[in-house]
Amino acid sequence: MKAKAAVLVGDNNIEIRELDVPVDPPPGGAILAVEGCGMCGSDIKQYHGGTARAGIMSYPVIPGHETVGRIAKIDVEGVRRWGLKEGDRVAVHGIAPCGTCSGCMADSKCIDSFYYGFRSLHERSGLWGGFAQYMEIVPRTKLYPVSDSLSIEDALLFNPLAAGYDWLLAHGELQVGETVLILGSGQRGLACVVAAVEAGASQIIVTGLRSDAFKLDIARQLGATVTMIAEDEDIPGRIAELTNGRGVDLVCDTTPYVFEPVLDAIKAVRNKGRIVLSGLKDSRLMDGFPLDTLMMKQIRMIGVLASGHWATQQAIRVIESGRLPLGLMHTHSLPIDLLERGIKTLAGEIPGERALHVSILAQA
Repeated sequence: MKAKAAVLVGDNNIEIRELDVPVDPPPGGAILAVEGCGMCGSDIKQYHGGTARAGIMSYPVIPGHETVGRIAKIDVEGVRRWGLKEGDRVAVHGIAPCGTCSGCMADSKCIDSFYYGFRSLHERSGLWGGFAQYMEIVPRTKLYPVSDSLSIEDALLFNPLAAGYDWLLAHGELQVGETVLILGSGQRGLACVVAAVEAGASQIIVTGLRSDAFKLDIARQLGATVTMIAEDEDIPGRIAELTNGRGVDLVCDTTPYVFEPVLDAIKAVRNKGRIVLSGLKDSRLMDGFPLDTLMMKQIRMIGVLASGHWATQQAIRVIESGRLPLGLMHTHSLPIDLLERGIKTLAGEIPGERALHVSILAQA
Protein backbone atom coordinates (compact mmCIF):
# COMPACT_ATOMS: atom_id res chain seq x y z
CA MET A 1 0.00 0.00 0.00
CA LYS A 2 1.20 3.50 -0.83
CA ALA A 3 0.72 6.78 1.03
CA LYS A 4 0.87 10.26 -0.41
CA ALA A 5 3.21 12.43 1.66
CA ALA A 6 4.55 15.99 1.58
CA VAL A 7 8.33 15.70 2.00
CA LEU A 8 10.40 18.72 2.98
CA VAL A 9 13.65 18.13 1.08
CA GLY A 10 15.31 21.50 1.72
CA ASP A 11 14.64 25.09 2.68
CA ASN A 12 11.36 26.22 1.04
CA ASN A 13 11.22 23.00 -0.99
CA ILE A 14 8.44 20.41 -0.65
CA GLU A 15 7.99 17.37 -2.88
CA ILE A 16 4.81 15.28 -3.01
CA ARG A 17 5.84 11.63 -2.97
CA GLU A 18 4.27 8.17 -2.75
CA LEU A 19 5.79 6.13 0.09
CA ASP A 20 5.30 2.50 1.10
CA VAL A 21 3.12 1.94 4.17
CA PRO A 22 4.62 -0.79 6.38
CA VAL A 23 2.79 -4.12 6.53
CA ASP A 24 3.21 -4.16 10.30
CA PRO A 25 3.29 -1.32 12.85
CA PRO A 26 6.39 -0.59 14.95
CA PRO A 27 6.80 -3.09 17.83
CA GLY A 28 4.23 -2.13 20.45
CA GLY A 29 2.94 0.69 18.25
CA ALA A 30 0.39 1.43 15.56
CA ILE A 31 -0.17 2.79 12.06
CA LEU A 32 -2.52 5.76 11.75
CA ALA A 33 -4.71 6.53 8.75
CA VAL A 34 -4.38 10.30 8.89
CA GLU A 35 -7.53 12.40 8.50
CA GLY A 36 -5.82 15.75 8.86
CA CYS A 37 -3.10 17.75 10.52
CA GLY A 38 -3.14 21.28 11.90
CA MET A 39 -0.47 23.88 11.42
CA CYS A 40 1.28 26.46 13.59
CA GLY A 41 4.19 28.89 13.51
CA SER A 42 6.78 26.15 13.97
CA ASP A 43 5.70 24.66 10.62
CA ILE A 44 6.45 28.01 8.97
CA LYS A 45 9.87 28.16 10.63
CA GLN A 46 10.58 24.56 9.62
CA TYR A 47 9.59 25.23 5.99
CA HIS A 48 11.86 28.27 5.75
CA GLY A 49 14.84 26.32 7.13
CA GLY A 50 15.02 27.70 10.67
CA THR A 51 14.61 24.30 12.32
CA ALA A 52 17.32 22.68 10.20
CA ARG A 53 19.71 25.59 10.83
CA ALA A 54 19.12 25.16 14.56
CA GLY A 55 20.21 21.52 14.29
CA ILE A 56 16.84 20.18 15.44
CA MET A 57 16.28 18.12 12.28
CA SER A 58 17.87 17.26 8.96
CA TYR A 59 16.36 16.83 5.50
CA PRO A 60 14.41 15.02 4.13
CA VAL A 61 11.48 14.94 6.56
CA ILE A 62 7.67 14.81 6.55
CA PRO A 63 6.46 17.76 8.66
CA GLY A 64 3.24 17.92 10.68
CA HIS A 65 2.79 17.38 14.42
CA GLU A 66 -0.89 18.18 15.18
CA THR A 67 -2.50 15.02 13.82
CA VAL A 68 -5.91 13.35 14.01
CA GLY A 69 -6.73 10.04 12.36
CA ARG A 70 -7.96 6.48 12.78
CA ILE A 71 -6.04 3.41 13.90
CA ALA A 72 -5.37 1.38 10.75
CA LYS A 73 -3.16 -1.28 12.33
CA ILE A 74 -2.16 -1.86 15.94
CA ASP A 75 0.28 -4.19 17.65
CA VAL A 76 -1.09 -6.56 20.32
CA GLU A 77 0.94 -4.76 22.95
CA GLY A 78 -0.47 -1.47 21.66
CA VAL A 79 -4.02 -2.74 22.21
CA ARG A 80 -3.13 -3.49 25.83
CA ARG A 81 -1.32 -0.19 26.39
CA TRP A 82 -3.79 2.22 24.81
CA GLY A 83 -7.05 0.26 25.07
CA LEU A 84 -7.68 1.01 21.40
CA LYS A 85 -8.65 -1.04 18.37
CA GLU A 86 -8.51 -0.65 14.62
CA GLY A 87 -10.93 2.02 13.44
CA ASP A 88 -10.75 4.12 16.62
CA ARG A 89 -10.37 7.87 16.06
CA VAL A 90 -7.56 9.55 17.98
CA ALA A 91 -5.57 12.75 18.34
CA VAL A 92 -1.81 12.27 18.50
CA HIS A 93 0.34 14.23 20.94
CA GLY A 94 3.22 15.58 18.86
CA ILE A 95 5.89 14.89 21.48
CA ALA A 96 6.46 11.39 22.87
CA PRO A 97 8.63 11.48 26.02
CA CYS A 98 10.82 8.49 26.86
CA GLY A 99 9.35 8.11 30.36
CA THR A 100 12.64 7.03 31.95
CA CYS A 101 15.15 9.91 31.78
CA SER A 102 15.91 12.30 34.66
CA GLY A 103 13.60 14.91 33.13
CA CYS A 104 10.66 12.52 32.91
CA MET A 105 11.29 11.25 36.44
CA ALA A 106 11.16 14.84 37.71
CA ASP A 107 7.96 15.59 35.75
CA SER A 108 10.01 18.01 33.67
CA LYS A 109 11.14 18.22 30.05
CA CYS A 110 12.22 14.90 28.56
CA ILE A 111 15.80 14.87 27.29
CA ASP A 112 15.09 12.08 24.79
CA SER A 113 11.69 12.93 23.29
CA PHE A 114 10.43 11.57 19.98
CA TYR A 115 9.18 14.53 17.92
CA TYR A 116 6.61 13.82 15.21
CA GLY A 117 7.12 15.95 12.13
CA PHE A 118 10.87 16.24 12.68
CA ARG A 119 12.15 12.67 12.18
CA SER A 120 14.27 11.63 9.21
CA LEU A 121 12.66 10.07 6.17
CA HIS A 122 15.38 7.40 6.46
CA GLU A 123 14.01 5.98 9.75
CA ARG A 124 11.86 2.91 8.96
CA SER A 125 9.16 3.97 6.49
CA GLY A 126 9.82 7.67 7.05
CA LEU A 127 6.11 8.21 7.81
CA TRP A 128 6.66 10.24 10.96
CA GLY A 129 4.74 13.42 10.09
CA GLY A 130 1.09 14.38 9.86
CA PHE A 131 1.26 15.83 6.35
CA ALA A 132 0.84 12.36 4.89
CA GLN A 133 -1.98 9.86 4.42
CA TYR A 134 -0.49 7.41 6.93
CA MET A 135 1.77 7.83 9.96
CA GLU A 136 3.61 5.37 12.17
CA ILE A 137 3.01 5.62 15.94
CA VAL A 138 5.70 4.63 18.45
CA PRO A 139 4.68 2.94 21.74
CA ARG A 140 5.47 5.85 24.05
CA THR A 141 3.02 8.19 22.26
CA LYS A 142 -0.01 9.63 24.04
CA LEU A 143 -3.17 9.01 22.01
CA TYR A 144 -6.50 10.66 22.85
CA PRO A 145 -9.88 9.28 21.75
CA VAL A 146 -11.85 11.79 19.66
CA SER A 147 -15.60 11.70 19.08
CA ASP A 148 -16.75 10.58 15.65
CA SER A 149 -19.30 13.41 15.74
CA LEU A 150 -16.65 16.14 15.41
CA SER A 151 -15.69 17.58 12.04
CA ILE A 152 -12.01 17.11 11.28
CA GLU A 153 -11.51 20.89 11.36
CA ASP A 154 -12.93 21.11 14.89
CA ALA A 155 -10.96 18.07 16.05
CA LEU A 156 -7.71 19.60 14.79
CA LEU A 157 -8.12 22.52 17.20
CA PHE A 158 -7.02 20.19 20.00
CA ASN A 159 -3.37 21.27 19.82
CA PRO A 160 -3.70 25.07 19.96
CA LEU A 161 -6.47 24.84 22.57
CA ALA A 162 -4.30 22.60 24.73
CA ALA A 163 -1.70 25.37 24.81
CA GLY A 164 -4.25 27.75 26.31
CA TYR A 165 -5.09 25.35 29.12
CA ASP A 166 -1.45 24.52 29.75
CA TRP A 167 -0.17 28.09 29.77
CA LEU A 168 -2.96 29.85 31.65
CA LEU A 169 -4.20 27.14 33.99
CA ALA A 170 -1.45 24.57 34.54
CA HIS A 171 1.41 27.09 34.62
CA GLY A 172 -0.26 30.48 35.10
CA GLU A 173 -2.54 29.08 37.84
CA LEU A 174 -5.45 31.28 36.76
CA GLN A 175 -8.21 31.26 39.40
CA VAL A 176 -11.94 31.99 39.29
CA GLY A 177 -12.55 35.74 39.38
CA GLU A 178 -9.01 36.77 38.43
CA THR A 179 -8.12 39.18 35.63
CA VAL A 180 -5.95 38.16 32.68
CA LEU A 181 -4.20 40.05 29.87
CA ILE A 182 -3.45 38.02 26.73
CA LEU A 183 -0.88 39.65 24.48
CA GLY A 184 -1.42 38.44 20.91
CA SER A 185 -4.52 37.19 19.08
CA GLY A 186 -3.22 34.31 17.01
CA GLN A 187 -4.23 30.66 17.48
CA ARG A 188 -2.63 30.38 20.90
CA GLY A 189 -3.85 33.79 22.03
CA LEU A 190 -7.44 32.82 21.24
CA ALA A 191 -6.85 29.43 22.88
CA CYS A 192 -5.94 31.35 26.03
CA VAL A 193 -9.26 33.21 25.75
CA VAL A 194 -11.08 29.86 25.73
CA ALA A 195 -9.13 28.61 28.76
CA ALA A 196 -9.77 31.87 30.63
CA VAL A 197 -13.51 31.68 29.93
CA GLU A 198 -13.63 28.08 31.13
CA ALA A 199 -11.64 29.01 34.26
CA GLY A 200 -14.10 31.76 35.19
CA ALA A 201 -11.85 34.80 34.78
CA SER A 202 -13.63 38.09 35.57
CA GLN A 203 -11.84 40.16 32.91
CA ILE A 204 -10.24 38.74 29.76
CA ILE A 205 -8.30 41.42 27.89
CA VAL A 206 -6.74 40.65 24.49
CA THR A 207 -4.37 42.69 22.34
CA GLY A 208 -3.62 42.50 18.63
CA LEU A 209 -2.37 44.54 15.71
CA ARG A 210 -4.52 46.56 13.31
CA SER A 211 -4.20 43.70 10.86
CA ASP A 212 -5.64 41.38 13.52
CA ALA A 213 -9.06 43.06 13.64
CA PHE A 214 -10.89 39.92 12.51
CA LYS A 215 -9.06 37.87 15.14
CA LEU A 216 -10.02 40.32 17.87
CA ASP A 217 -13.63 40.05 16.72
CA ILE A 218 -13.40 36.28 17.16
CA ALA A 219 -11.81 36.82 20.59
CA ARG A 220 -14.88 38.79 21.67
CA GLN A 221 -17.22 36.12 20.34
CA LEU A 222 -15.29 33.52 22.34
CA GLY A 223 -15.66 35.53 25.54
CA ALA A 224 -13.00 38.25 25.71
CA THR A 225 -14.36 41.24 27.66
CA VAL A 226 -11.99 43.87 26.22
CA THR A 227 -9.84 43.96 23.06
CA MET A 228 -7.17 46.51 22.17
CA ILE A 229 -5.16 47.50 19.10
CA ALA A 230 -1.54 47.54 20.26
CA GLU A 231 -0.42 50.25 17.82
CA ASP A 232 -3.20 52.61 18.92
CA GLU A 233 -3.30 52.21 22.69
CA ASP A 234 -1.11 52.59 25.75
CA ILE A 235 -1.59 49.01 26.92
CA PRO A 236 -0.32 49.42 30.52
CA GLY A 237 -2.22 52.70 30.89
CA ARG A 238 -5.47 51.13 29.71
CA ILE A 239 -4.95 48.17 32.02
CA ALA A 240 -4.54 50.57 34.95
CA GLU A 241 -7.90 52.14 34.05
CA LEU A 242 -9.65 48.79 33.75
CA THR A 243 -8.30 47.50 37.08
CA ASN A 244 -8.49 50.74 39.13
CA GLY A 245 -4.71 50.99 39.15
CA ARG A 246 -4.15 47.50 40.55
CA GLY A 247 -2.97 45.69 37.42
CA VAL A 248 -4.02 42.27 36.17
CA ASP A 249 -3.40 39.06 38.08
CA LEU A 250 -1.92 37.22 35.11
CA VAL A 251 -0.37 38.13 31.76
CA CYS A 252 0.39 35.69 28.94
CA ASP A 253 2.63 36.92 26.12
CA THR A 254 1.97 34.83 22.99
CA THR A 255 3.61 37.23 20.53
CA PRO A 256 6.67 36.01 18.59
CA TYR A 257 9.89 37.94 17.90
CA VAL A 258 9.04 41.33 19.47
CA PHE A 259 10.10 42.46 22.95
CA GLU A 260 7.68 45.35 23.56
CA PRO A 261 4.91 43.05 24.85
CA VAL A 262 7.26 41.74 27.54
CA LEU A 263 7.79 45.29 28.79
CA ASP A 264 4.03 45.91 28.65
CA ALA A 265 3.48 42.74 30.67
CA ILE A 266 5.80 43.88 33.46
CA LYS A 267 4.06 47.25 33.65
CA ALA A 268 0.53 45.83 33.44
CA VAL A 269 0.74 43.00 35.98
CA ARG A 270 -0.09 43.62 39.64
CA ASN A 271 2.38 43.33 42.50
CA LYS A 272 3.12 39.63 43.06
CA GLY A 273 1.36 38.84 39.79
CA ARG A 274 2.37 36.20 37.24
CA ILE A 275 3.67 36.52 33.69
CA VAL A 276 3.69 33.54 31.33
CA LEU A 277 6.08 33.83 28.39
CA SER A 278 5.24 31.63 25.41
CA GLY A 279 6.23 33.74 22.38
CA LEU A 280 9.72 32.77 21.20
CA LYS A 281 11.96 35.72 20.32
CA ASP A 282 14.19 33.98 17.75
CA SER A 283 17.03 33.46 20.27
CA ARG A 284 17.70 37.21 20.45
CA LEU A 285 18.81 38.95 23.64
CA MET A 286 16.70 41.74 25.11
CA ASP A 287 18.30 45.08 25.94
CA GLY A 288 16.85 47.32 28.64
CA PHE A 289 15.11 44.60 30.62
CA PRO A 290 13.66 46.24 33.78
CA LEU A 291 15.06 43.77 36.28
CA ASP A 292 14.62 46.11 39.24
CA THR A 293 10.90 46.50 38.45
CA LEU A 294 10.56 42.73 38.25
CA MET A 295 12.09 42.37 41.71
CA MET A 296 10.36 45.36 43.33
CA LYS A 297 6.93 44.16 42.15
CA GLN A 298 7.84 40.58 43.15
CA ILE A 299 6.63 39.31 39.78
CA ARG A 300 6.79 35.61 38.99
CA MET A 301 7.82 34.92 35.37
CA ILE A 302 7.17 31.50 33.86
CA GLY A 303 8.50 30.19 30.57
CA VAL A 304 6.34 27.62 28.78
CA LEU A 305 6.65 25.39 25.75
CA ALA A 306 4.08 23.17 23.98
CA SER A 307 1.41 21.54 26.17
CA GLY A 308 1.02 18.53 28.41
CA HIS A 309 -1.26 15.55 28.91
CA TRP A 310 -3.87 17.17 31.19
CA ALA A 311 -4.19 20.24 28.98
CA THR A 312 -4.73 18.09 25.87
CA GLN A 313 -7.49 16.18 27.63
CA GLN A 314 -9.18 19.44 28.63
CA ALA A 315 -8.92 20.80 25.07
CA ILE A 316 -10.63 17.76 23.57
CA ARG A 317 -13.37 17.91 26.22
CA VAL A 318 -14.18 21.55 25.52
CA ILE A 319 -14.30 20.89 21.76
CA GLU A 320 -16.63 17.93 22.24
CA SER A 321 -18.85 19.90 24.66
CA GLY A 322 -19.87 22.40 21.98
CA ARG A 323 -20.10 25.13 24.64
CA LEU A 324 -18.17 27.70 22.63
CA PRO A 325 -18.16 28.63 18.91
CA LEU A 326 -14.68 27.21 18.39
CA GLY A 327 -15.25 26.69 14.67
CA LEU A 328 -14.72 30.44 14.26
CA MET A 329 -11.00 29.81 14.77
CA HIS A 330 -10.70 27.62 11.70
CA THR A 331 -10.20 29.48 8.44
CA HIS A 332 -8.65 27.20 5.78
CA SER A 333 -8.63 23.52 4.73
CA LEU A 334 -6.31 22.32 1.97
CA PRO A 335 -5.15 18.94 0.57
CA ILE A 336 -1.63 17.58 1.02
CA ASP A 337 -0.73 18.65 -2.52
CA LEU A 338 -1.23 22.29 -1.49
CA LEU A 339 0.80 22.19 1.73
CA GLU A 340 3.14 24.93 0.52
CA ARG A 341 0.19 27.21 -0.13
CA GLY A 342 -1.17 26.37 3.32
CA ILE A 343 2.11 27.36 4.96
CA LYS A 344 2.28 30.61 3.02
CA THR A 345 -1.36 31.33 3.83
CA LEU A 346 -0.78 30.92 7.58
CA ALA A 347 2.37 33.03 7.31
CA GLY A 348 0.41 35.88 5.73
CA GLU A 349 2.29 35.56 2.45
CA ILE A 350 -0.83 35.15 0.28
CA PRO A 351 -2.43 38.54 -0.45
CA GLY A 352 -6.09 38.79 0.53
CA GLU A 353 -6.13 35.67 2.73
CA ARG A 354 -7.05 36.13 6.40
CA ALA A 355 -5.70 33.04 8.12
CA LEU A 356 -5.95 31.90 11.71
CA HIS A 357 -6.03 28.10 11.78
CA VAL A 358 -5.10 26.10 8.67
CA SER A 359 -5.69 22.35 8.29
CA ILE A 360 -4.16 19.94 5.80
CA LEU A 361 -6.62 17.15 4.98
CA ALA A 362 -5.03 13.84 4.08
CA GLN A 363 -7.90 12.36 2.11
CA ALA A 364 -8.98 15.51 0.22
